[in-house]
Formats: sequence, C-alpha cells, structure tokens
Amino acid sequence: MKWNNFPIPEAHLVGLVTGTILQIFIPQRLFQLTWAGFAVGLPLFLFGIGTCMWSVIEAKEVNIASPNRLLKSGPYALSRNPMYFGWTFIYIGLSFVINTVWIIAFLPIVVSYIHFVEIRKEEQILEGQFGDEYRQYRKHVRRYI
Repeated sequence: MKWNNFPIPEAHLVGLVTGTILQIFIPQRLFQLTWAGFAVGLPLFLFGIGTCMWSVIEAKEVNIASPNRLLKSGPYALSRNPMYFGWTFIYIGLSFVINTVWIIAFLPIVVSYIHFVEIRKEEQILEGQFGDEYRQYRKHVRRYI
C-alpha cells in the first residue's frame, strides 16, 4: 500500500483553509446547535475517509499520480475518481463538524475546479497512456458514481 496515494487535493485544501480562516474572523455558523454539525458531518467525514482508504488499499503499490496500470477493481469499478469523490465527502463533513458556512460556500468552486481542470487533465493523460483500455473503462464506469 502506498499511503502517499492519500494526499489532499489542492483545491480541497484551499477551500478548507480559506473557509476556516474566514470562520475565525467572520464567524458564520451552519447550525445553531454544535452537536447537529457533528451528527450530520461525522458520518459524511467517515464515509469519505473510508472511500479514500478503500481506494488506497485497492491501488496497492500503484502510484495513483502516475499509474503503471489501469485501476479497474474495488472503488475504481464504481467510479473513475473515487479519491476525489471521497475527499469531497471529507470536505463536506468537515464543514459541518467545524460548523461553518464559509467552507460550504467554496464547495462549488472546489468541485468545478476539480471537474473542469484536474479530472479532465488526468483523463487526457490516462487516455494517452492506456489508449483503448482506458476508453473501454470510461464507457463502463462513471466519472463519479
């Protein structure tokens, strides 16, 4: 297993840090009751962690950043991007646990950047590297879920 396959995507990190800083200086709560944020956010956070861990375990020794083979089993049989999917749940869960509107406010920007920049770039690389095998995989497995 390569745990360096578990890095936080930069867009998620920017949204989390920026939202947290804004929350410190201009607090805007999602929930009046703090426990409500934990009750909603913790399961989402744990689901995201589980999805990412499953992805890392399935990848085994493959470096996700520059794979030497196409991952098509486990979570990769359900989603072409299970790590981004998992990190988005971690992101949402943290915003609820931290109880801030700010992090959620950045979610559309984060998800749009991931979709239109990161994933599209990765798909071009994978298609160039794996050709028909990747095109067939793409036909049968959705980008997210």
